[in-house]
Amino acid sequence: MLPPLKSGEVLRNRYKIREQIGQGGMGSIYLADDTRLKGRLCALKEVEYDRALPEDIRQEARDQFLREATILARLDHPNLPKVSDYFSSGPRDYLVMDYVPGDDLRTLLMEARRKKFFLKEMDVLSWADQVASALTFLHSQEPPIVHRDIKPSNLKLMP
Repeated sequence: MLPPLKSGEVLRNRYKIREQIGQGGMGSIYLADDTRLKGRLCALKEVEYDRALPEDIRQEARDQFLREATILARLDHPNLPKVSDYFSSGPRDYLVMDYVPGDDLRTLLMEARRKKFFLKEMDVLSWADQVASALTFLHSQEPPIVHRDIKPSNLKLMP
């Protein structure tokens, strides 16, 4: 794996990295300033492919990323972050999305457990409604879009 991006690094002459805000199995998520649109923060989701894989498999994965990025950029729903750009830089691909401030559901659950309290029922029901609304929207597309990685660590929900 390549080293993570550093604060201050600029990608595509546009996205200035502030900090790493997430880590996944295939890469990291960074908070960045969009230098072309002053004051706009964005999230850059990085995808790095396993270099141990054969070249044809890596190329197939990159092609899949580009197809998915094109589809995601067309979506518009209040419970989905808007995808505004995608690009490649060396062996990594990036998806540029709206930055949604706040804690993800996993963090909220862990904090509640640590402090030994239950999440408010109304909050949980609201979050479930938001997830269901987004999934219904995705499944109603032609062809339907199936989200393959729903988990608490990638759900940032509105209060």
